[in-house]
Amino acid sequence: MKKELENILFINTGGGIGDALSCLPTLNFINNHLKPDNLYYFATDLGNFWFENKLKEYKPKNLITIKDFPDGFGYIKEHLKISKKLIDQFEFNSFDLIVDNQSRFINTLVYKKIPHKYYVSPCLNYLMCKPFVLMKKRESFPKKIIDYFNKINKTNFELNYKIQIPREFEDEANKLIPNNNYIGFSITAGHPFRKKEINIDEIIKVANYFSEKYITAFFIEKKYDDIINKLKQNVNKAYFPEEQASDKLKKPMLVTALGALTKFNITIDNGISHMLSFSENKNFVFYNKSSIKFKPLNKKTVVYDCSLNNTTIDHLNSEKIIEIINKN
Repeated sequence: MKKELENILFINTGGGIGDALSCLPTLNFINNHLKPDNLYYFATDLGNFWFENKLKEYKPKNLITIKDFPDGFGYIKEHLKISKKLIDQFEFNSFDLIVDNQSRFINTLVYKKIPHKYYVSPCLNYLMCKPFVLMKKRESFPKKIIDYFNKINKTNFELNYKIQIPREFEDEANKLIPNNNYIGFSITAGHPFRKKEINIDEIIKVANYFSEKYITAFFIEKKYDDIINKLKQNVNKAYFPEEQASDKLKKPMLVTALGALTKFNITIDNGISHMLSFSENKNFVFYNKSSIKFKPLNKKTVVYDCSLNNTTIDHLNSEKIIEIINKN
């Protein structure tokens, strides 16, 4: 299969910035081991086109974002009528490989009608794949695709979270965090309707505990001004590095660069946790649930899943958080 793959289509039905970042190790795996000329990328991200905008610095060089597929493409049966014609947008008659990184049956039926030579999908325990291989469903989102290729190629490759941080972001981070006497915090969730956040009063207690040895750096967007003010008023050494950063460098890549310089980072299940996963630093990630499915698979990530410990994240206390960090 390897020698024939010039044009690959990767489909990501996750729409958030964290979903895009969680696909990056798989995209890099495809480039490193399948070596396509062009890696086309389609996501149902409501027109955010993350790799063309906020995540431009993470973008693989051969990645081409598809912007002209229908809105919500794949989610309704009517799209079966137009899938085959979408190939007319390209200068070739079929994709050499389509990687469909989701498991909904209707979506897979729609995507599989796009002309192709090979097709990979975890749908129905990989029953829809071409070439077919018998595999059980993978719970882990990052392992869905790599496990398929490892099986058909009889290899044992792992996902690689190492990326090249551009020099200007490294330099800026070194100015903002000049030594390793810092720890990082990311405590806000972008999705307002999902229970993902630790009680802010417990975060303050954790920060003050570690402030005896470290400066506590918070990676938090300016829009959370109420939380920022509360932290400034109640945490002994609260530091907000992005407030001091150059405006042109206030991007997700700066968070990765900053996270690489701290002693360790404490985060919840949010987009920043995925930015930090590329920092090659130790990161403690606290999930309310679903950690098995979504956690980064780099070896320096320490995960605590509240649902596996008979609690919820809003009831997680500072003593437990400190205990987990000190034990690891």
